[in-house]
Parts: sequence; C-alpha cells; structure tokens
Amino acid sequence: MAEIEFTALYPWSLLPDKPRVDRAAARAERDLYTAEFRHVRITRLPEDCPPWALGRTLGWTVRSPVSCTMTPLTDTDVGVPDGEDARAVSLRAGGGQMWRRGTDWISVADGHWLRLYDFRNADGTWEAMFLPNGQGSAEWRLGIAVTCAEPYFLMVLPLDPPLEGLDVPVGILGAKTVNAMTAGGGISIAVRPTRPLEVRRGQPVARLVLLHPDTLRANAATTPCPAS
Repeated sequence: MAEIEFTALYPWSLLPDKPRVDRAAARAERDLYTAEFRHVRITRLPEDCPPWALGRTLGWTVRSPVSCTMTPLTDTDVGVPDGEDARAVSLRAGGGQMWRRGTDWISVADGHWLRLYDFRNADGTWEAMFLPNGQGSAEWRLGIAVTCAEPYFLMVLPLDPPLEGLDVPVGILGAKTVNAMTAGGGISIAVRPTRPLEVRRGQPVARLVLLHPDTLRANAATTPCPAS
C-alpha cells in the first residue's frame, strides 16, 4: 500500500487531514423524519452512494495555516537590465513591490497582503509565506513537509465545491520534487484570488491526492457508434 507522510515544520503549520463521511448522522436524520413527521422524508442519502462517498473521502484536505484577507493581484513580468535600478523599473511598470523570480522580476501593484505573513525559518531568517507567481497568482507556502515514495505523484485540486473567490489551479508534482520541498517553507500550492476574501485559520482551501504513475500514462481506446 502506498503511503504518504506529512510533517509540520513550524508551530503554525496545520497538517492535512483525511475527509470523512458521517453516515450515522445522515441516517439518524433520515430516520427521524420517517418516525416523527407526516410528509417530509429523505428518500436517498448521498452518504449511502459509494461513488459519492469515495469521491468525498479521496485524498487529504489542505487547511489555511493563517487568517488572512486576500485581494486580486495585478502583476507585470519585467526584466531589470544590468546597471538599472529595480525601483525605477517598478515605477515604469505601474509601481508596487518588486519580487525576483529566477532571472527576471514580477512587479505587483496591489499585493500588500503578500508580505504580512513572513515567518521565521529554522536558521532565524525571515521567509515569505506568499510569493507572486505571475498571472495574478501566488505561491502559498504551507509549512508542511511531504514525503511520498517514487514513482508516485501528488496532485493539488480545488475543493468541491470550490472556495468562492479563490481559484486553486490543478497541479501535479513528482515524488522527487515533493520530497525536495522540505526546505524553504515546505510544500506550496498556487492560489489566485478573484475577489477580496477572508480566509480563516483552519479553513479548508484545497485537496491533495496521491497518484500512481499509470494514471498519467493511461491511454483511452475509443470506438465510434457504427453507422446504421
């Protein structure tokens, strides 16, 4: 059986948890209506439907480690040639924070909340919990180390239904990449706020699912309906 290990790296980290389906509570409500009311009934329980229940309990729930207010990001990808000042380039791009990502930069005009949650790393230096990703998205570092065996993959999914106002793009990470993310804030997910929203500490924001490599290599055979 494939296993995955979650390790909290910081006191504020919240470990992912397995979703549960409370069949007993659902059946108790159904039986209460039958016994005590003349007309109201629950004819079919989703909790008694195996496909629905399996879908609900698939993977692990990711919870926000902080309470924060997110707003949509307006960002511009820019380059800073040698000899030029990053702040001057930022003004030309509309002003705002300048974040270096690789060899180039991202200028964020309205992402004040990005720097409110810098955390102290193991060596005592300050790390950013949120890093701009471009395209209005941010990389959210969760403070959790994830260990899974090769050759498995870890898939990031939005909630079902999705959290209103927060777009979580689907992403798939190989085991080697996941296991290497222990340093620097642990695993991260991409998020894109689409409107101002408040997220509370402990609130579900995404889901993680372990994938077998055969899932990514699978091919489909299609057979068209024969002509009549």
